Amino acid sequence: MPKFFLKFAAVCLLAITPAVALGKDLSVEELRAAQSKMKSSDALTVDFVQTKYSGLRGKSTRREGRALFVKPNLFKWMLQTPSKEFKIYDGKSFYDFSPDAATAKRYAPNGAQAQELRQVIDLVLNVDTLLKRYDLVKAEEVGDLIKIRLSPKSPGDLVGIELHFAKKEEFISYLKMDLNNKNSLIHEFKNPSRAAIPASAFALPAGVKITDSI
Repeated sequence: MPKFFLKFAAVCLLAITPAVALGKDLSVEELRAAQSKMKSSDALTVDFVQTKYSGLRGKSTRREGRALFVKPNLFKWMLQTPSKEFKIYDGKSFYDFSPDAATAKRYAPNGAQAQELRQVIDLVLNVDTLLKRYDLVKAEEVGDLIKIRLSPKSPGDLVGIELHFAKKEEFISYLKMDLNNKNSLIHEFKNPSRAAIPASAFALPAGVKITDSI
């Protein structure tokens, strides 16, 4: 093929290839400055997609849902697909609630059943204090996003964190947690709302059969 046509094809390919956004690496000091402008949310409602990856089986499970958060620690985590499964903390007890069966199991608030979810909620609500609790691995600014990779200051089940902070909407839009058993948990958040949430939103409906597992 003549060189002219090869050059012409190369120019055409460059013209139709979308530009890749280049990131700007942020130092700890620059990230701290950015953090000072980040809002911690007293109340937050988001839709989410949750993807759990099992390192042992090499398979992923995808579910969709909606979540309500109110500081300091109230939450209602509502998985909607493929079946409804709600996790609720009302300030006193942690409930594993099945809306379709109208049954709930009540657990101690600081038990193992709520540990993983509490880590998610802490990262989503308290973005302004991340560097007090985790070591910075890398941070970069890419368009509207600040992409941050963190590692825990002390060893535990959690070995690595990646999160994306959307500057325009001022919330965590992506969160990945890597665990020491080679599993991972990813949440993609969207449609944030900071409208006030009444305490009644965290109450179980009347008539729910509660089984204590404390």
